[in-house]
Amino acid sequence: MPLSYPISLALFQDKFKISMAQFYVNSPRQVDRTAGGSQNSASLGDAVWRGSFSVPPTNQRSVSAQLDALLSVLDRAGSSFLVYDPSKCFPAEDPGGSILGGANVTIGSLSGTDARLMSLSGLPASYQLRAGDLLGFSYGSSPTRYALHRLVEDVQASGAGSTSLFEVTPFISPLATSGAAVSLVKPVMKAVLSPDPDYGSHRAAISSGKQFSFVQTLR
Repeated sequence: MPLSYPISLALFQDKFKISMAQFYVNSPRQVDRTAGGSQNSASLGDAVWRGSFSVPPTNQRSVSAQLDALLSVLDRAGSSFLVYDPSKCFPAEDPGGSILGGANVTIGSLSGTDARLMSLSGLPASYQLRAGDLLGFSYGSSPTRYALHRLVEDVQASGAGSTSLFEVTPFISPLATSGAAVSLVKPVMKAVLSPDPDYGSHRAAISSGKQFSFVQTLR
């Protein structure tokens, strides 16, 4: 059956091990210095996530060949996949997500004037989130867009499971809406592969050196 895009976690990221990962927000901007020494900064576009994965050596040639096939499919125009940060699968205070359980977490509110601020509803009572925790949600249709945000500050839910407004990065899309379902466990973004992934080397008994980079897409 032909692949559909974005390729799911089960069909891509969860099929292979990762030995090293990078995940960071890239904010393209220009900085100019005036004659008086002032630094003038201007944004050159929306901030997006970038990342890269390195894959450990393996003597399972079939596993290596499967990844090669997937990379070759993704290394062409129009292909995309879902991806999460393997080092931050869960909130810092809830390793494994057992406290969160099956809670139906949603966006509680969004600031009408400040794209940095949001609140959450549906958390367990007094649930703690830490600066650096990640959250994700989807918005829009045709295509569905996948937002990924990092908390800038600590926040704790009330006894009723809602939080006050807190700051996240990057900025929240104006298309996001309150009530949208929020994921705190393996929050994903939609990404495209950067050109020329490294397929590594293949010897008789082992394959090694695979690594590739990717960038978030908001379309």
